[in-house]
Amino acid sequence: MPINRLERFAHNLDWNLLRTFVVVVEEGSITRAANRLLLQQPAVSMALKRLEQSVGHRLIDRSPGRFELTEAGERLHALCHDIFTAIVRLPEAMQLSGEDISGHITLHAVSHAMNPAWDRAIADFFRQHPRVTMGVTVETTTDVIRSVERGVATLGLSDGIIPEGLEKTPFCYERYALYCGRGHRLFGVRDARLEDLRGEPYVSFLADVLGGPHMGPVTAVRAIGSFGQQVRALAFNVEEVLRLVVANAGIGMLPVHLTGAALAAGELWQLPPYDDLPVTETFRITNPGSALNPAERAFLAHMADVPAWRWGEPHQSG
Repeated sequence: MPINRLERFAHNLDWNLLRTFVVVVEEGSITRAANRLLLQQPAVSMALKRLEQSVGHRLIDRSPGRFELTEAGERLHALCHDIFTAIVRLPEAMQLSGEDISGHITLHAVSHAMNPAWDRAIADFFRQHPRVTMGVTVETTTDVIRSVERGVATLGLSDGIIPEGLEKTPFCYERYALYCGRGHRLFGVRDARLEDLRGEPYVSFLADVLGGPHMGPVTAVRAIGSFGQQVRALAFNVEEVLRLVVANAGIGMLPVHLTGAALAAGELWQLPPYDDLPVTETFRITNPGSALNPAERAFLAHMADVPAWRWGEPHQSG
């Protein structure tokens, strides 16, 4: 494409169409994209059509029963990712560095990401840089990863399958066990067997869904034990899963280091399997393509050598 034509294309392109396209791809549906953008469905369809006309290629195969990116759509989506990562970081990247560092750090994390060494390092960082501020957002696994990919988050703490384009470092290792609440038929039973659990209603994390994009060791134990197919309740944080298990909405897998108080209070009871319990790995993740402000650069450098934390073995009350 000649240079003058490229310039004309960039000048005439409505950049809002790119944002609409990205949301459509992320949501996998015109209807869901419209709801997220607070627009009517015909407006989103028209925006997608206008973008396709502008770039001269069909971007999404929307034939009956299909919603898939074309080859051109894949390429444009990759380019849009880089564009929006750069745009969202512009205000931060333009902050001047100096001896007295200031700026804002944005941390997005799944709810159960805990590491005492990390907490001590954060305290030390703020002693050194008192003008820096931080915002923490608790999200699902998928949303944490998406926030880091977009450049919205300085750093993410997430389990699940981390995309290749992001940098990851182990943050903590957590051992999970299966529990029931006081009203469950197996509460207090010490010789329960794995086969006793088949068909039991299950309380699940959003990421721990059979066939989901972030299945891990916890999901594998469910599949091997043939329990948890009937998901009665879903939650995105540990606190809600624990509450639902205690309320006897179903059995559920929980990090063993977070269940001590409920076990001691007689609100939870550990179920099989008792050996070879699954260990999940949570990572700290960053986007190497993000433009960082001085505070963010200082924070990531300060935290770089914090070791991963490995929580202890499971225990049983009474």
